[in-house]
Amino acid sequence: MNKITVYCLKWGTKYNRKFVEDLKSTLEKHLTIDYDFKCYTDKPETDYDIPVKYNYLEGVWHKIALLEFIGPSLYFDLDVKINDNINFLANNFDDFTVIDSQPWKKTSSKTSFDFKFKLFNNTLINTSIMRWSNSIDICNYFLKNKDRFIQEYRATDRFIYNEKIQYKYFVTDKISSWKENKDNAIVLYNGFYK
Repeated sequence: MNKITVYCLKWGTKYNRKFVEDLKSTLEKHLTIDYDFKCYTDKPETDYDIPVKYNYLEGVWHKIALLEFIGPSLYFDLDVKINDNINFLANNFDDFTVIDSQPWKKTSSKTSFDFKFKLFNNTLINTSIMRWSNSIDICNYFLKNKDRFIQEYRATDRFIYNEKIQYKYFVTDKISSWKENKDNAIVLYNGFYK
């Protein structure tokens, strides 16, 4: 297998540098294939930092800009906790791949799911972890209409899901949300840190 690149994003003040260092440290322990670590950031401090290219974007929208990078790539949000080996993520870079968030968005009745879904979520994917090799077309599409997409969707997950971007799901039961109260190889902490 060729060397892959693992990215994270640190923009603004929501997450401090310790989150980057913690992610880097857990990757060193739990990703045992050959990779380079890169932090895409508005405040470069280290040799592995890459300055953001589009200064007019804010927050999570820089995740879409990362798709300009070509080659086998993984991305992790800073609020992802890795507890065990994650080499299973490092295969099939041909397709743009995201997380299926349906397991933790289920509700007791279809009617309440539909109402809550339309009102609050409007997506069944999660981009806390992404995998790609050549998805520059997604970035280019976003940049052409960025103002509308940012206003309409408020987050990358909604943009990808509602704009019918071609994606696949990670096929694994080793990724879960903190909302599920499961110990897993990877636990997502979306919405946990405010």
